[in-house]
Amino acid sequence: MRAKQKAFAYGGLPECRSCPVRAVGVCAGAGAADLPSLARGKTYRSFAPGDRIALAGSELVEVATMLSGLATMSRTQERGTRQIVCLLQPGDLIGQPWRDKVTFDVEALTHVETCAFRADVFEDLLEQVPGMRASMMEKALDDLDTARRWLGVLGHRTARQKLASLLVLLAMRQAAQPPDNGCVVDMMLSREQVADLLSMTFETVSRQIAGLVRDDLIRPLTRRVFEIPDLRALMVASGDDADGGPYQA
Repeated sequence: MRAKQKAFAYGGLPECRSCPVRAVGVCAGAGAADLPSLARGKTYRSFAPGDRIALAGSELVEVATMLSGLATMSRTQERGTRQIVCLLQPGDLIGQPWRDKVTFDVEALTHVETCAFRADVFEDLLEQVPGMRASMMEKALDDLDTARRWLGVLGHRTARQKLASLLVLLAMRQAAQPPDNGCVVDMMLSREQVADLLSMTFETVSRQIAGLVRDDLIRPLTRRVFEIPDLRALMVASGDDADGGPYQA
């Protein structure tokens, strides 16, 4: 990984046992007896918005789990344009073990904190801790679903559907359990960042947020935090059903 990055020791961040992403990260499969090995090998890193966390084509030095914040995973196409292929959230893995090179660019959208391991140390842990290896396989399948949902966000949709899809995507990850009805979502992004992410203008984002508020699909708690009174209704507005496919009435 290549970035303006700040490494720091434990100081306010949680120990492995109380890690906020332990239930959704690769380390979910590690038992209590495995945690000391994880603690010895980890390094916390901090990135400011706009920092490059990983550079495509560079040597894979570290593998890291997102602890907080949002980041984009992208690739540069032949004509030089950047294509965002995934939105990384807490619990997501940066870097693919057993590969020599970094596959995608990763850039911090917000302040990001990661729990990083040297690539060879992480690969050894996967060999030594069967539960982590199983979690890695499950995570790979989840990542396919996430990529499919992200393609849905950016697909041939209206601006309203794109914004609703983004809110659903964030809400589903932030909830400890898949919400049956209402929930609260922290968008974490400014409207300018949302506009850039979804290839819209700032004015379009503002209008679409106002429209979702007017239709009582979201209720603003702060400028970036919203209550979703009925997640199913927001999914319908996004064009998706609860499984992420086209909504069927």
